Amino acid sequence: MKNKIFLSSMLIMSVAPAFAEDFPSNGLMTENKTYTNAATSTNMDGVYEGTVNAVAEYDIIDYIVNAGQYLPADSETVITCPAGSYCPGISGNVQYNQTTAQGIQTCPSGFGSSAAGASSNTQCYRACDINNMGENGSISSIAHATAISGNDYYGSGTDTCEPTACENGWHVKAAVTAPNLTNIIGVSERANGHTSNDSTGADSDTDNMSNTIIANDPMAFAVDYGTKGIIKGHGRCSTRNVANPWEDNNNTFESDHFVSNLTDETGTGKNCYCQLDSYTTAGGDTTALSAPWVFRNAEDGADDCADDCTDVCALSLQSGYSSALAFRAAVFGSIESSPAMCEANTITINWSNADAADVTANNAGTATYGSDVRTPVKAQTIKGKTFKGWRFSKPTQTTTGN
Repeated sequence: MKNKIFLSSMLIMSVAPAFAEDFPSNGLMTENKTYTNAATSTNMDGVYEGTVNAVAEYDIIDYIVNAGQYLPADSETVITCPAGSYCPGISGNVQYNQTTAQGIQTCPSGFGSSAAGASSNTQCYRACDINNMGENGSISSIAHATAISGNDYYGSGTDTCEPTACENGWHVKAAVTAPNLTNIIGVSERANGHTSNDSTGADSDTDNMSNTIIANDPMAFAVDYGTKGIIKGHGRCSTRNVANPWEDNNNTFESDHFVSNLTDETGTGKNCYCQLDSYTTAGGDTTALSAPWVFRNAEDGADDCADDCTDVCALSLQSGYSSALAFRAAVFGSIESSPAMCEANTITINWSNADAADVTANNAGTATYGSDVRTPVKAQTIKGKTFKGWRFSKPTQTTTGN
């Protein structure tokens, strides 16, 4: 019997609240407490006998839902927006909802894909399809493409559609990530050397640099920066004027100093423009560049421009005086990355009965598909014959046996 009394006493002691304290002044009793001598009418809302209700009170939890996140239904945890949806975020605080997810939207019809964490409908996409480009706010067609790949993003989203095949006469030119020549080469030091071609194709070598990379390339120039690499480009003379030449404006370049397409050929204008074509590292790796024509200066006349333009381009990118460095900074800063595109084939033209000098003088040795064909200055004189003209003829295909 004593044992039973002892066990009963132990049981009573084990369930007694561990903490005892005075009744709270705000009347809110917390969990697992003993409030000493607190069972009074003052504390029990005026109740002396019978029943009193102890009503639980709660604070509502506010959740912050940032862009790229949402609060699922019946959840107390904000999570990353799933693929196939977008979550723009919610301004202000959000509370628990048992039945409704908050902060998540379905991607627009036809653009049902998205990466996890998408925060805008412009991050919703569909696979690029050459048959539906231009629909529902998607990109326009890619010129001369017959097949494409990548993603077509909704609305103003940045599309990644690129050609994988092109029409006859065109080929796929791979995407180019622009090297940051401002960081690689810099715009504060004089270059180690340069070389250039004039309009007749004759090489001009200033610092004994090899002319190999621009041999037989009229209006080409190159600048060698030693261990920092080599740039190659072309000069061109144009009738296109600029309103405010940069050298007359404290070396400040304005938008009309840059132009993507310069249609005039050498010899038709006095305004000299320079364009970068490629960058080659000291190790020999060459990257084609996507760059505009940049206005350099106006010569006294078209003949002067034709004679001097490429030399001026190269010297301006080589030299260390202030205006040359300003020009170098403008040229390097104009280089852009470019997506893959369909580029016209370059076709070599073999002119019969024409001297090489007469072909070179008119830059007639090649033609860009769909563009101009330039003929040699003259045909060779053949005794007893009157020249009528050249006619294109497909070369005879040779076959080899097995």
